[in-house]
Amino acid sequence: MQLAQSLLTACELWPERPAITFRGSTITYRDLGAQIAAVAATYRRLGIRPGDRVVCALTDRPEHMIAMGAAWACGAIHVGTDADLTGSELAWLTERTEASALLLQHLPDRPSPVAEVRRACPQLQVIVVGEPADGDEATIPFTELVAEKPATPLDPAPPFADDDTALLLLTSGTTGRPKAIPETLPHCWAKMQFFADAFVPTPEDVHLVYLPVGHVFGLRLALIALLSGGRLVLLERFSPDDALRTVTEERVTVLPGMPTHLRLLLDRLDPDRHDVSSLRWVISAAATLPRPVAEQVYERLGVDLLFVYGCSEGFTTLTTDRHEILSGSVGRTVFQGPPGTAPAGTVAIVDTDGRAVPVGQVGEIVFEARQPVRYWRDPDVADDGWYRTGDLGRMDAEDRLYLEGRLKELLNRGGLKVSPGEIETVLTRHPAVADAAIVATPDPVLGEAICACVVAAGPRPPTLGEVRSHLAESLARHKLPDELCLVDRIPRTSIGKVERAALAAMIVDEDRPRERFRTR
Repeated sequence: MQLAQSLLTACELWPERPAITFRGSTITYRDLGAQIAAVAATYRRLGIRPGDRVVCALTDRPEHMIAMGAAWACGAIHVGTDADLTGSELAWLTERTEASALLLQHLPDRPSPVAEVRRACPQLQVIVVGEPADGDEATIPFTELVAEKPATPLDPAPPFADDDTALLLLTSGTTGRPKAIPETLPHCWAKMQFFADAFVPTPEDVHLVYLPVGHVFGLRLALIALLSGGRLVLLERFSPDDALRTVTEERVTVLPGMPTHLRLLLDRLDPDRHDVSSLRWVISAAATLPRPVAEQVYERLGVDLLFVYGCSEGFTTLTTDRHEILSGSVGRTVFQGPPGTAPAGTVAIVDTDGRAVPVGQVGEIVFEARQPVRYWRDPDVADDGWYRTGDLGRMDAEDRLYLEGRLKELLNRGGLKVSPGEIETVLTRHPAVADAAIVATPDPVLGEAICACVVAAGPRPPTLGEVRSHLAESLARHKLPDELCLVDRIPRTSIGKVERAALAAMIVDEDRPRERFRTR
C-alpha cells in the first residue's frame, strides 16, 4: 500500500475512521487533524518558525503524535526523546539542539526537570502535558494549545523542501551523550514505505505500539499505522499483561516486539484469558531473535514475522522469510532510499583493516554510504564510502546477513542501547564507591542485563538499591543497573581503560555472587 504523504493528508483521506486509541478513548482522523491544526496555530503564535527545533519528551500518547504533526505543519524540526530523562539530561539536549520549545509531562516518581532546564535555556517555551508539578513556573498547558482556533486552514503538504531537515533522530554514542541525525521527510517516508512494502498494512489494521515513539523504530511504526489509515493503539509503558489484554480487547492485528518483549508475552500468554486470533503480523528488531522464540511466535501467535536490522543513521535490512528468520538471518533486502538521494545500497563484512572477508567469516558489518553520514552540529566525519556499524556479522553465499555480536561497548538492554561509560561517570561519585565499571551479563528476558561492578570505599559496601537511587538522580530508568557485584579490583589497561571483556569473564565465568534487582 502507498502511504499517505503527510499526517494531514491521512486525516483528509479517512476523516471518519478511528485514528488513535489511548486509555480506552478513541479519536477519529478528523479529530486528529483538527488538533494538529490547533497546536500548529499556537506554535506560530509562540514564534516557532521553519527550522526551529521542538523537543518532545513524552510517553506514548496522542499528544506526541499531535505535536509532531504540528511541528511539521510549521516547518519545524521534531526531536523525540525519552519521557523519563532527568533535568540535567533534558537541559543538555535542549541546549545542544538549541530548541525553541520543549514538551514534557510530569512523571509522579521523578522530580520535575523544569527548573534545571530553565536555568540552561531561559527563553525556552515549556509546554506541559497533564498536570504540572509543584513549582513549575511559566509553563504552558498543552490543553491551551489544542483550544487554539486556526485563522486559516493548514495546507496538508508540509512546508519543507526535499532536502530540509524535518527530524533529529537521537542515537547513543560511546561517550554516552546522544548524537542527533538529521532526516528529511522524503527519507523518513521512504523508510516507512520500505517497511510497509514488506507487510502491506491496510486501513483495517489495528497497530499496537508500546515501543517509545521518542525513538526511531517506535516512531516509524506509529506513523505507518496512521499513514495507512489504520488504528493506532498506544500503551505508555510495556507490560506483558497489559499488552495481551489490549490485543484481546482491541483486536490488534499488528504487534511490535523486541525479542525481550516477545519472551515475556509468550511466557504470560494464557489461551483461557487472551484471544490473539486477530493478530496477523509481529514486527521485531534491535537484537538477535533466538530460534526457539521465533518458533513460538509462529506457532502460538499464528502470525507472520517481519524482522528488521538497522540503525538510526538510515541503514536497514529486513526479511519476512520464515526460513531466513528461523536460521538466524536478518535478510538480504537493503533499504535503497528515496529517488534522488544517496542512501545505503550494499552491505558487506570487513576485517579490522576494512578489507572484505570471505563468505561465512565473521567481521564488522558495514553499509555502503554514497555520501558521508552527518550529525547535527558536528563536523563532517572522515569517510571512505562505508558506514561502520560496530556490529559483528557474517554473510552466506546467497548474501544473507547474520548478526554475531558487537564491537562497540554499548550494552543492549532489552533493545535499548546503554553506554557503560555514562553510568560509570556517575557511579564513581557515590561516597561508598572507590572504583566501578559496568559490564553486560546474560539475562533470559533482557538479553543483556546491566551489572555494576563495585570496589567498596569502606567497610560498608553500597547496596544495589542505594546505587540505583544515586544514579536515578542523573540517569534515565533504563540506564540503572540490574545487578551489583562487589569486587576487589577493576581490571584496567596500562593507560587506565577498563578491560571490560576480562571483567565480564570474571563475573560470569566465575559466577561471582550478584545482588539482583527485582521489580515484583
